[in-house]
Amino acid sequence: MRPVSFKIKLSLAFIFLTVFALLINTYFVYEISIRRQKSDLQDRLLSLVKVSSMLIDVDKLAQIKPELASQGEPLYKEIKKVLKNISQTDPYIDSVYTMVKSGKEDSWIFLVDSGDKRKRSAYCGEYYDVSNLPQMKLAFQAPIVDKEMSSDKWGMFLSGYAPLYNSEGKAVAMLGIDVRSESIRSMQLLLAKRFILLLFASLILSLLMGWFMARGISRPLFILIQRVREVGKGNLDKKVALKSKDEIGELAAAFNKMIDELKESKVKLEKYYLNTIHSLARAIEAKDPYTKGHSERVAKYAVGLARYLKFPEDQIILLEEACILHDIGKIGVPEGILTKPAPLTDEEWEVMRTHPQEGKDILKFIEFLRPGLSIVCDHHERPDGKGYPHGLKGDKISKLVSIVSIADSYDAMTSNRSYRKAFDQEEAFRRLRENKDKQFNAEMVDAFILSLRDTHAAEAKGVPQK
Repeated sequence: MRPVSFKIKLSLAFIFLTVFALLINTYFVYEISIRRQKSDLQDRLLSLVKVSSMLIDVDKLAQIKPELASQGEPLYKEIKKVLKNISQTDPYIDSVYTMVKSGKEDSWIFLVDSGDKRKRSAYCGEYYDVSNLPQMKLAFQAPIVDKEMSSDKWGMFLSGYAPLYNSEGKAVAMLGIDVRSESIRSMQLLLAKRFILLLFASLILSLLMGWFMARGISRPLFILIQRVREVGKGNLDKKVALKSKDEIGELAAAFNKMIDELKESKVKLEKYYLNTIHSLARAIEAKDPYTKGHSERVAKYAVGLARYLKFPEDQIILLEEACILHDIGKIGVPEGILTKPAPLTDEEWEVMRTHPQEGKDILKFIEFLRPGLSIVCDHHERPDGKGYPHGLKGDKISKLVSIVSIADSYDAMTSNRSYRKAFDQEEAFRRLRENKDKQFNAEMVDAFILSLRDTHAAEAKGVPQK
């Protein structure tokens, strides 16, 4: 028998090791991706229930009696329509429903149910046992999501819950959103198919390259494996810099193309998420006619000052987005406090002061906005340390945050409120100067006044502004 050549042995050994490494690496990357997918779904579900709870008129909901006869009433139908609209905002939502406590331990009552994708729904007044649902039992205290899927007569679900507060700030009901296990499995199956396709392509190319280039393939393959691991961790910034005109070069090009497509999909998803948050921010302002358009005006003033101070364009873009979203945390503040026509009590102020941190918690899942989270969280901080939520002082407050703080206060002063009329510009300027180094950064106050005067002078002369 003719002996097997060293070249063939080396190629076969290399192919075996390559295939083994790819299988092990892909398996671990897949497991990490599955866990991340579940965590992302839970975060997404938590954001959905927080946002959706603000879209329901809880005072109207509280008027519905938990009995079957209520289903024919106009008020029941109105609330059910709202729940159906919420269920249609995301293809993975199976059903949206509201419940109240029955007075019996671990037994709650359905009020309004949107119905699931199989057109089944709980009837008004139907009892539901929550004894085996630890997260759901906490739903009247704060928004929460199931740690694991649960099952009942309707199927198996991963669910999120949020308390529903009436105009007096009391949690009188809870909102639940279900995602069916079939939807979760379809997400996992899609991810698995992508990994299988990537693995299959990698294996085929590895076989070809291992046969013809056993010695020269080890280093490029190691680079590819490292990049696959980086992708598994969510790092899409680096590409594979291999220019060889062979199979490994084709694999690198295909990998880089895949990175581009993943980045494009990520940008589209972030844009969709951002547009949704923008809409919610405007919806919050629309609840109070005195604050309508506030975020856009704050963004206009802040961007104008940043351009006047010649800030880099990337910081200006980040500043504009953060200004639009700076009050998004008011989603978690009861409407009765937001629209109160009189000064707030100390207890109500404590609730209102939670909105910067709440806004940061909502936006922290948008990766490209993370550099601007301090703007959302710190725009009520003061140089004298009397601000909130952290009591930052002096240089610990960034210039971008100082700009937003001034723009926010200026718009508030020059806008009508339910308890006072708007101040004119000069009065607002006087109050800004009066609070230099107390509430506002002195340098930024002076620059803001100069920039606004220059803008108004240019507008009076008909000079177009950016």
